[in-house]
This record gives sequence, C-alpha cells and structure tokens, in this order.
Amino acid sequence: MIQSPLFARLSAEQAHTYSLVLSAERIPHSVYAMGMHHAIQVADAWRGPAKKAIALYLSENPTAENPPAQPPHIRSYSAVYAVAIIFIIHLATGSGPQRRAFFAAFGADAEKIMAGEVFRCITALLLHGDGAHLLANMASAALFGTFAANAYGWGIAWFLMVLSGAQGNFLTAWWYGHNHLAVGASTAVFAAVGLCAASSFRQWHHDRTGRLRPWIPLAGGLALVGWLGTGPQSDILAHLLGFGAGLANGGLYTRMVGRICPWAYQVAAILMMAAAIAASWLWGVYQSG
Repeated sequence: MIQSPLFARLSAEQAHTYSLVLSAERIPHSVYAMGMHHAIQVADAWRGPAKKAIALYLSENPTAENPPAQPPHIRSYSAVYAVAIIFIIHLATGSGPQRRAFFAAFGADAEKIMAGEVFRCITALLLHGDGAHLLANMASAALFGTFAANAYGWGIAWFLMVLSGAQGNFLTAWWYGHNHLAVGASTAVFAAVGLCAASSFRQWHHDRTGRLRPWIPLAGGLALVGWLGTGPQSDILAHLLGFGAGLANGGLYTRMVGRICPWAYQVAAILMMAAAIAASWLWGVYQSG
C-alpha cells in the first residue's frame, strides 16, 4: 500500500507555495498531480518538520490557506495519438469483403472467444464498421480518454481502458455464448467513463464541499448510451459491461494507489498495453493461418 501524502487536495498554486516553503527549510519532498488537484509527499523522517514548517507559514500568512481556485487544464494529449492509431487501423482494414474478412478473423466472436481465442477481446476494440461508427468512437475516445488520462496519468489510463474494454468484450461473449459478433472501441470508451466515475467518487469522498459532483460521469455514460447505443449495430450490453469493468478497475486503483504515479510507471503501463495489443494481433494472424 502506497503511503498517503502529507499534504493533499491542493491547488496548483498551493502546491507550488508549499514546495517553496519546504525547499527553504531544506526538507526533501515530491509534488505530483492527483486529477485536478496536487499533493506533496514527504518521507517519514521529515513529516514532523514539514508539518511545523507549513503550520508556521500559514500562521504568518493566514490568507494563503485558501488562494483563488485555479481553472482545470488539460495536461495529457495522449488521446490524439490513440484516435490517430484507430483511424490508421480503420484505413488498413480496407472496405467491403476485405473488412468483413478482418471482422471474421479479429472481431469479438462470442463462440470463438469462449473456445479460447481471447485475443479477439482486444483486437475487436480497434475495428470499426463504417465512417460514422469510427468518427463517433474517435470523438468519444478523445473526450473521455483525455479525462481519464488527466485523472490517472497518460500511461495507466490507457492501460486500464484497454484492459477494461477487453474484460467487457469477454463478459459479453460469456453472456451470449454464440451467435454474437462485435467490433469497435466503444466498449473501451465506456470503460473510460467508468474510470472517470471512479476517480470522481474518490475525490468526492475526500472533498464533500459540493463542488465535485460524482454523478457527472454517470450522466456522461447515459448520454453515450443515447448517442452510441441506439444504432442498429450497437451492443448496449458490451457498453454497460465495459463501463462496469472501468468502474471496478478504477475503483480498485484509486483505493490501492490513490495518486498519479511517476513517469516511469506510466511508461511501463503503456508498454504493457502495447505489448498486449501486439501479441493479440500476432496471435490472431497465427490463428487465421
């Protein structure tokens, strides 16, 4: 279990000011973002001196405890690369018979997944039926993928999205058992909504001032049901199971970790995601002969 930060729920200005105070006292510390907020971690041996330094600063500067709120800002552009990859893969699948062949070989076929071809749970996330299907998923992935990346970090967020999307596809295949084929990133998109909901609930649990509304991601999920879930080719069950998987994985992560991990962990997560995607496609190619 990662130790909770000494100072948390800080604005960017507060974190910067606290860091200057600790640096002036030569107290080792680290500052990191937690969604829309910031936190400061201090080693056990320095926690007492750090508390005294900040308490002294606040007593001498009583107006510094609550500086003007900083507007939220976008810190991750990883969604731009993600939607670009989705678009390139869509172009590579061609059209007509060629695309249908891709669906047969790599789509989320319930019967084949239950027979052991679990790679389809991942490869199906990158396939789309037509331009409208593609554009809808690209737009929603860019929106909710950015929110998730800002809450969890650009690497861990996309790893959890792919993991949760694959879990949603697997659970959908298990439910249907046979005679069901699905493609599209919408299961992972709903997973991103679930991740955002988990992060929002976690923040609301620590800050019950009314400024953070935990039902906003849930409302976004309902809006996506109306947008992506009403077409004749949509798979509402997969959407909801993807959302549930994202909510569960996000809840577990925020419970066990509760912060945005450093850059090295983000890189490790994105590499694991890339390896899983590559292995799934290679498995599918081998399986199809």
